[in-house]
Amino acid sequence: MLPDLSFSILETTVYTPNKGVFLLDQHIMRMRESARQLSELYTVPCFSCTDVESDHVRDLITAQIDHCDSHHTYRVRMLLSHTGLLSVQVTPEPPTSNEPVLVLDCQPTRTDSVFVRCKTTHRLVYADAVHRIPEHYAQGTQVLLYNEQGMITEGNIANVAVSMPDTQTGQMALFTPPVSAGLLPGTMRQHLLDTGQIKEAPISVDQFKLAVHNRWPVMCMNSVRGLYAVSPVVREDIAIN
Repeated sequence: MLPDLSFSILETTVYTPNKGVFLLDQHIMRMRESARQLSELYTVPCFSCTDVESDHVRDLITAQIDHCDSHHTYRVRMLLSHTGLLSVQVTPEPPTSNEPVLVLDCQPTRTDSVFVRCKTTHRLVYADAVHRIPEHYAQGTQVLLYNEQGMITEGNIANVAVSMPDTQTGQMALFTPPVSAGLLPGTMRQHLLDTGQIKEAPISVDQFKLAVHNRWPVMCMNSVRGLYAVSPVVREDIAIN
């Protein structure tokens, strides 16, 4: 059952003084694709993309940045309502230093949902996974989801890459799960694939556990933080169907 149209399509990236708005065109393209997919599911007109044009979006962001200290780093959120209203929010992005914990979820998640393929403010799938993080874990702990086939998908706020042996080269490489596993096609993820910094391959829960056991690096990625290291943890109470 589809939720009512009280949610918005969401895109989040970062503004830095040196690079401007990171991967903005890619975020605009993904917002338009999300609008296309969602509008096909509902029986009423919704998520018009009339305002989702590159120049217009840049103007909205620039107007917000002009009222801020342009020498700082800002998180940029773009929201498209079901009525086609595009809004932009710009907030300071504090520096991050500590490696967040990434804990493997304790149960599989159904990933055949449009709300996995499209980024929106309707985040029930991810909120449920976060709710399953044990209370004794530190604030800011992220959770790693896997699907009903026991394949790793993504974190609750970022795509993931796991260091594993590359069977073609015999060297270690960072691999990220394919979109077909059931995950958001992240813009940073695609940028890293396009630039050859990561590779794509299915990753099972067992392969993830082996990487943790061998202390092979596990990384997360999104447009706000870029590619960042995490401290992966495997819970003993996971259930794989």
